[in-house]
Order: sequence, then C-alpha cells, then structure tokens
Amino acid sequence: MKDFFFKYYNRFIALIWVVLVFALWMQFVNRSPLLESFLFVLCSLILAFPVTTFVSRYLLPRALKAKKIKTFAVGLVVSIFLLALLLTLNAEMFGWLEKQGVFGSSTMVSATLIPLHLRFFSLIPASIFVILGFCGIEFFREHHKISQENYRILQEHARLQQIHLEDQLQLLKDQINPHSMFNVLNHIHVLMQDDVDLASELLVKFSEILRYQLYDCNKQYVKLKDEIQYLKDVIEVEKMRWGGDLNVDCSWNITTGDKEINPLLLIPFVENAFKHVSRLPHENGYVNIQLEQNGNKLIFTVENSKSTEHTSKSNGSGLGLANVRKRLNILYPEKHKLDITETDTVYKTVLNISL
Repeated sequence: MKDFFFKYYNRFIALIWVVLVFALWMQFVNRSPLLESFLFVLCSLILAFPVTTFVSRYLLPRALKAKKIKTFAVGLVVSIFLLALLLTLNAEMFGWLEKQGVFGSSTMVSATLIPLHLRFFSLIPASIFVILGFCGIEFFREHHKISQENYRILQEHARLQQIHLEDQLQLLKDQINPHSMFNVLNHIHVLMQDDVDLASELLVKFSEILRYQLYDCNKQYVKLKDEIQYLKDVIEVEKMRWGGDLNVDCSWNITTGDKEINPLLLIPFVENAFKHVSRLPHENGYVNIQLEQNGNKLIFTVENSKSTEHTSKSNGSGLGLANVRKRLNILYPEKHKLDITETDTVYKTVLNISL
C-alpha cells in the first residue's frame, strides 16, 4: 500500500485538493449564486496552493535534511498568517464586488458584518488546518524517503566492506605469487651450478622483492618511488633470468616520488608482459616499459611482443587483468582509464591514473 501511495504521490495530492475544493464549494453553493461561489473557491485555491506547496514541499524537506526545525517553525507561523491574510483579502474582495453589484447580495462573505481583523483571526484555524495537513502528508513521505536512503546507505556500506575485504584478499594473493616464486627459485638453483655470483645477485634482488611484498605492502598506500623501485627490482630479476634472449627497455620519468599509490597496482602489467612475451628461438622478443608522471597524473605503458605462431589464450592472463580492473574500479573510481591494444604480434596496455 505504501509503495502504491508513494508511486502515485502527486496524484494523491491533486485528489486531496480536488476533494478540499469540492467540500469548500458545497459550503457556499447554497449561500451565494453558483458562479460567485465557484469563483470564490477557485480564488481561494489559487491563493492557498502556492503557500501550502512552498511550506510542505520546500521548507519542510530542507528543514528535515538540515535538521533546522526551529527555522521551519518560524517559516510555518509566517506562512499561516500570510495565508490567513490572503484569504481575508479574498473574502473582502468578493464582499466589495457584491457591493458594486457585480454579484448579487449573499451571505457567503458578509463583508459588511464582520470587521477585517476578526475575519483575519477567524481564518487562521482554516489556514493551520490546510498547511499542517499537507505538511503532515509530506512529512510521512520524507520520513519514508529518509528511511529508504538510510537503508540504501547501510547496504552500500556493507557492499563496500565486502569489496574492501575482497580487495585485501586479492592483495594478499598478489603479495605471494607461487608461480613467480618457484620460477625464480628454480632459476637460482640452476645458476648455483654455473654462476654463483649471478645467483647471489639474483637472490639479493629476490629477497628485496619479497621484503617489499610481505612488509611494505601491508599499508594502504606506499610512496610512488618505493613502488617504482619494486618494479625495477622485478624487472632486473626478469632480465637476469632471460639474459640476452630478451630486449628490455625501461623509461622512468618521475617528478614527485613522494606521491602515494596503492601497493602492487602496477606489477600485474609487468608480470603479464614477461609471462606472455614471445620466446621462440627464431623470434626477437621485447618488453618496453614507460612510466611518466605529471603532477597527480600517471601514465604507465607496458608493451611486449607476441609470438607469431599460434598459442592458446591463457586463462590466467584474463583473470589477472580482470582482477586489476576490479582493483582500479574500487580504489580509483572515475580516476583512471585503462586501454588495452592487442594485435597478432604486439600486446600493449596504457594506464592513465590520477593519484
């Protein structure tokens, strides 16, 4: 029933006005000519409608939202006296028209029998009844709207909490990537047989990566320069693993390294490039990484070559990018743009983000 009422709220209000006018007209129709009583009720409506609507549809909702009930009470009292004054003037006007012979004499207004100030005070109860009646209806609607809004806010809060927990879980998963860890450790194991110095250097870099992932990334934000250093360490490890079989070109143009960014936000693009770069013996694979900062604006571009031979699409890559998109939508809503370009030989991602 409530939903039906609020759905057709304006129609209900219009119906109430129609009933109110009809009831008022029925009181005067036997006390004056038909035309005069109709015009008198019509003029009363024209005067009462804007005052009542202003109080109930404008003053009341604003007072409830701003919690300024005292201000509304003052406006309500002023509006009641204003409406009583307007109705008094309306009755006086019709009394004057009767005296001028425009309408026949009637008992509807009795302008010559009631002093102006007494008519004014006699119309105050009617003004109170009309204005408070519509304010009561509007208050019921506003209360319902506030209840619905509070319920929506609670639902949104619960949804954001759930999203935050999911993001934290995803961040924990990103902090420890078993596939990447096993690859690096296996490579270190192999290097220990042939090149102990290189294996030691790789192990040091890898320990710095793990330290950053496990400890520094526990904060909601990290400094941009720390995140970039982490990316450089990861890239250096990958370059050591690949040796001369892969061309890696990096460009870092940072103006304010103390800007903050959510941790591990950029690394999936780097990992994806090294994971899916062309690696066949007869192909010269490459990975190009470029990061440019201009104030709060950050442009991160990662491009890698793809194998010219047919390879099956990796579900892991699609899932990783889906997680990145999800994190960006949660952490930087309306503040980022991610463009992905893919051809038969090139895969390129460009991330524009406002920190």
